[in-house]
Amino acid sequence: MKRNLKPKKGAILVFVLGLVVLLGSLCLRLMEETVKELRLVSQYHKRDDLRLHAYSLLDITVGVMSEFRLLDEPSLKTGGGWGNPLQWSEIPPVDERVKWSVSFKGESGKLPIFKTNEKVMKEIFAIMHNGESRSIDEDDGQPYYDAWMDWQDADENEREEGAEDDYYESLSPAYFTSGKNVESFEEFRMIKGFASDPDDSRNSGLFFDEFGNETINMKNFRESFSFYHEGPVNISEASPFLKRYISGDDEDLLEDLTHWTPYTGDNLGPIDTPVSLALGINETFIAEIAVSKGKARFELHVVFTFDEGKTNANSKEKQKARSKKNQNLKYPARILRLRENENLID
Repeated sequence: MKRNLKPKKGAILVFVLGLVVLLGSLCLRLMEETVKELRLVSQYHKRDDLRLHAYSLLDITVGVMSEFRLLDEPSLKTGGGWGNPLQWSEIPPVDERVKWSVSFKGESGKLPIFKTNEKVMKEIFAIMHNGESRSIDEDDGQPYYDAWMDWQDADENEREEGAEDDYYESLSPAYFTSGKNVESFEEFRMIKGFASDPDDSRNSGLFFDEFGNETINMKNFRESFSFYHEGPVNISEASPFLKRYISGDDEDLLEDLTHWTPYTGDNLGPIDTPVSLALGINETFIAEIAVSKGKARFELHVVFTFDEGKTNANSKEKQKARSKKNQNLKYPARILRLRENENLID
């Protein structure tokens, strides 16, 4: 008995249609990936254009601040007037499709992190260790100061309450001291006592808790110390924490420092404080410039100063003299640090 082996009708057609759908899906996917790659590549080609806008905005910012510095110095001292250089200059981007913005903050209201004396540093660490409401005992700040100094020095001589390579090699993962000045506030995370240690909870976690989050002490330290400013503290720009430390137990002085501005014309008189004060001088700034065009974006992070006597905070040597070309340009500010598309962090 013979059996009918003829294939079912339409089987080949179904197979062909399925193959067409599969190939169509693959082609569509390939086109989507290609378009994404083209868009990504195009962003880099637009960066040169955005870079030009970013540096133009930097010139506008420096120009406006320089103008207020020469014509309306009190405004520069207090952060008034020049707070929005774009609004003051009324200069829009040449390309209407480009959007730009600038924000900046003064650094002169902070203590120079590498030039503040040992006594002040230990007292501030002690206040952070015990809480602001308690009396200052330098001994409580000694372990943090010693660990910080051992981290930065190049020798292997461990201070009384510090830590050298032997300590850090015993950690998991192991690492070594840097042997140079800290370069960012985040680096304190690596130094004994500033990050949380479950084996020594009493003398650790000053800046970072057991989860790795920044504590209020880290916030106060960031707002009170600068890697760039090296002169006296501009009291009108100082942080509340720093004003509290400067005032000590004198509540009347704290009240005066909190409300004093150059506009009032009030004279604070002679003040006996543990740090040098300047009444209203602000010469060092950090500017953050952002320029965008469609999905393309370019960022410029700049530290600049109007103080010609500025020295490099991470070096004991004075900055090199300006070149003849720079002198002829007569650029009003001095660029201390500049990064493109990378945050200065500190």
